[in-house]
Amino acid sequence: MTPERLQSLIEKYLHDTASPEEEAELMQWYRSSNDHPVEWPVSHAGEPEEIRARMLGKLKNAIHSNSRVIPFYRKRSWQIAASVLLLAGVSTWVLLKKNISGNTEPTIIAGTTTSPILPGGNKATLTLGDGSTIILDTAGNTTLAEQGATRIIKLNNGQLAYKGVQGQHADASTLYNTIRTPNGGQYQVILPDGTKAWLNAASVLRFPISFTGNERKVQLSGEAYFEVAQNSKLPFRVLTTDAQEAPLGVVEVLGTSFNVNAYHNEPTVRTTLVEGKVRVSAADTNRSQTPVILTQGMQSIVENDQGRGGNIRVIRVDTDDVIAWKNGLFNFNNADIKTVMRQLARWYDVEVVYEGNLSNEKFDGEISRNSTLSEVFNILELSAVHFKVEGRKVIVMP
Repeated sequence: MTPERLQSLIEKYLHDTASPEEEAELMQWYRSSNDHPVEWPVSHAGEPEEIRARMLGKLKNAIHSNSRVIPFYRKRSWQIAASVLLLAGVSTWVLLKKNISGNTEPTIIAGTTTSPILPGGNKATLTLGDGSTIILDTAGNTTLAEQGATRIIKLNNGQLAYKGVQGQHADASTLYNTIRTPNGGQYQVILPDGTKAWLNAASVLRFPISFTGNERKVQLSGEAYFEVAQNSKLPFRVLTTDAQEAPLGVVEVLGTSFNVNAYHNEPTVRTTLVEGKVRVSAADTNRSQTPVILTQGMQSIVENDQGRGGNIRVIRVDTDDVIAWKNGLFNFNNADIKTVMRQLARWYDVEVVYEGNLSNEKFDGEISRNSTLSEVFNILELSAVHFKVEGRKVIVMP
């Protein structure tokens, strides 16, 4: 298609004067534009980014009804955010680029390799009380071990479950198990009391094989979502720790569902209440910090200066956004590129390095965690950031 023809079609399309045949012609160009350079018209009033945003926004609504649409935006103080489309069954993203000076660039397919970097999956290891280790993703769906009166079972759906009679053995509380998810892994475990825990990538959960005494206490490094089994006589507590198991804080549960994000390489520790009520305390050795009570839809934030002595802030959030990872999505909310890349590095098990002066753009939107890494990069390439993949090393450039 010539630039003159494309300009004419876009003019008509933006002014709702295009015929059905002309709209079909433009849609066909849009779908196939990854095969050849994109020539954007320059005679419109307004910045090129505004033209692109207007067109992409209209095309988004024109995609066939059986296509899956996930909006993704990037913010600049002087630009209108553009939408990107992910079509069901399509393995690549269509990218349309034009720089501010008016020079056109060819469509970019980022990270294209013969061996794409695939998303993570259900992967974890279980360390038993005697120090032995079981690789859960390759273990069969059967009883994996017996410790005291407790049987450790891998269920048909892949979950790990603990079955037994609580309190039957006096030494049961001294036996701890630890489940670890690697970069590129996630896993679900049903704890001895029936509490369900979903572990995100690069997370560690340590717990007794039977809850005895006057509390149910587990230890978490990384991110997990909990659905706590109610037991008013045994409060449920999550001790958050850094990679060296130094305490970051305590979440005391009063029968609830909540998410804890306590990665050692994130700037904050965040506890988000989905349902019920929790009490959050910072790990303050001077005990001068006052715990806060969270109600539904609230999130506590503690600066991760190794977690000790930080003030607790509380904000209201959309809980669906916070637990999007559990439901198979990346969700970014005003996130800079380094925040985005920390999540991608954990899920795709890649090393990330940065070159040059990166843009301060912020990202908002959702991307499927089932996407290949190159598909994710194709979305992010719409902003002033580019990627080069060398094996499992990702170089982020302006």
